[in-house]
Amino acid sequence: MSTSLAARRPGSPISAQFCLLVTFAVVAAVWVGVVGSGSRHALLHDAAPVLLAPLALWLFFSERYHVTLAVLLLYLGLLDGVAKLSSGSTLATLGRDVLLYAIVLGAAVRIILRKTRLTVPPFTGLVLAWVAVCVMQLANPVNASFLHAATGLRQHLEFVPLFFFGYFVLRSERRLVALLALLLVIAAANGVVSVVQTSIGVNGLAKWGPGYASLVHGTGAGAASIFVTTTGQIKLRPPALGNAYGFGGFVGLMAVPGALALLSGARRSVKLGLLLAPAMILTTLGIVTSQARLDVVGGLVAVVAFLALTLTSRRGLGVLALTTVLGVAGYFGISAFASNTDNRYSSIAPTRLLGTAVTARQATLASIPTYIARYPLGAGIGSVGPAGGSSIGGAQGSGSGLDAESEFTFLLIEAGIPGLAVMLWFTVAMTAVGVRLRRIADPALQRPLMALVAVWIAIFATWLFGAVTANSPSAPFIWVTGGAFAYWYGEMRAGRLVLRPQRLRRTLALR
Repeated sequence: MSTSLAARRPGSPISAQFCLLVTFAVVAAVWVGVVGSGSRHALLHDAAPVLLAPLALWLFFSERYHVTLAVLLLYLGLLDGVAKLSSGSTLATLGRDVLLYAIVLGAAVRIILRKTRLTVPPFTGLVLAWVAVCVMQLANPVNASFLHAATGLRQHLEFVPLFFFGYFVLRSERRLVALLALLLVIAAANGVVSVVQTSIGVNGLAKWGPGYASLVHGTGAGAASIFVTTTGQIKLRPPALGNAYGFGGFVGLMAVPGALALLSGARRSVKLGLLLAPAMILTTLGIVTSQARLDVVGGLVAVVAFLALTLTSRRGLGVLALTTVLGVAGYFGISAFASNTDNRYSSIAPTRLLGTAVTARQATLASIPTYIARYPLGAGIGSVGPAGGSSIGGAQGSGSGLDAESEFTFLLIEAGIPGLAVMLWFTVAMTAVGVRLRRIADPALQRPLMALVAVWIAIFATWLFGAVTANSPSAPFIWVTGGAFAYWYGEMRAGRLVLRPQRLRRTLALR
């Protein structure tokens, strides 16, 4: 599974097979999302098990992990949500587990049969501590039932194996750039579908399948997919190619820093710039049309973080100029869009942003001390989050009805103080490691890494406004990029990377 650093070829093009795979996946996802409606989705949910079986077998036998991971990420970003909402069945989300664990089991079998010796990634102890804390929740007496609790483990542990694949796969500049390009392609496709869904409105989207109808006409979580304007009109918060509102905007948040990194590296390639510019525009449209204020604010945080992390030399001035132009355009664009009464952005106008952020989660944050005192060991795993609505194993646990609208309260309810402590430790540690990697001297490696770190910072900031460690697309991104940070941090500690001298030491001429 390891990749030799000496074998890196930063300038080599992405293979034709990979480009063809991405093209087919995007075209299929856009076709299903835009054209498919009503009974036309029968092909999707009736044939999905048949279509997934040979794909899972290929993923099991393939040793090209960079390709199999790309297929998995494309499925998560383009097809997973469509499969669930078009069929109206939550079991459709098991398709991603079939693909993910086909890769995991295939790798595990090869390691065992070949008796391969593997290097233990840095921070594996934290990852195992998180697994242990979650598994111990099975013994929590307030769980609705053992079966329900076991089912609730899925939302916390589903994507953990991606940490190890990120460590062994993302070992070159080329693969990091390919990940950024993949995120941009997914975000652009979601942007196209988000615009279409916005144009057809609530009633038009409801015709796409039973899951879509439940999402926009239902109660509880479904009610959040619509909003009422100041003029009394009912407007849609489109799910794009995801299974909940704001999916396209959050994918866009994750893709924007990478788009800036790719654009800054494409100064000498006009053709590449012409491809990246439309993708960047579609990604921005996906963020704006998502009607999710968190995605807009998070995107701005990610851009600012990327700018701060890449201003390490005169070469960073190009990134500064590019980001300044895009930032000014985005400022006036969002301000103009916010002045329209048919959206939810007036409350995040630059002059009202801080007040809105505090007010929106004031009650949630005030609940943190209460939950620490009342549920030190958790209120029952699987009580809230994606597993909260599951009826498997009996009724919901005692955590149902509690406020899980922030990552802090979500983790306290699900895993208690130990779970919050371990995940907070892991997040802070990986963010700190990512920031330390900004000292890498080679900009071709440093900028893709800093694009990923910028997203980590933005996701960390969203801990105040939503649960991110148990939802797609944030959860798979966290684990796979965390593994990448662990690898490059190990390389830096081993002295195999050329680093820029620290500014203070350089100024004082110290070593």
